[in-house]
Amino acid sequence: MIRATTISLCIWLVFICFLIQQNHAATKVLYHFHIRDKHNTRNETGVLRQNNDEAKGTESPELIITGTRTSSFTVPDQHSNITWAYQETAVYTADNNGYHVKYNFSIKPVIIDTRLDAKTLKTLG
Repeated sequence: MIRATTISLCIWLVFICFLIQQNHAATKVLYHFHIRDKHNTRNETGVLRQNNDEAKGTESPELIITGTRTSSFTVPDQHSNITWAYQETAVYTADNNGYHVKYNFSIKPVIIDTRLDAKTLKTLG
């Protein structure tokens, strides 16, 4: 029984390996990274895609880089007791057609709680 199970698992493993080797995907991810700082976040992915040029009958690789960059910080208002959160988000794509970026800016009020937390009071005592 164990021998038959082992043989069938080996056959399935060889079959799966054969299918993986025969997979010719149109897109290949070259790199992907994520960077996070105190006020900034950046995600970027580089992809190599095969383009079929039907007029010429050739295939040419195209490097496509997509990503987002977000930066944020708080700004206290001098005239009132409100703190504002400023956030900028840029979504970009670079390919054979050029570099394209879309920006999104937002400013929102932030309510800062100045009361002491229960854990802080426990550590002070």
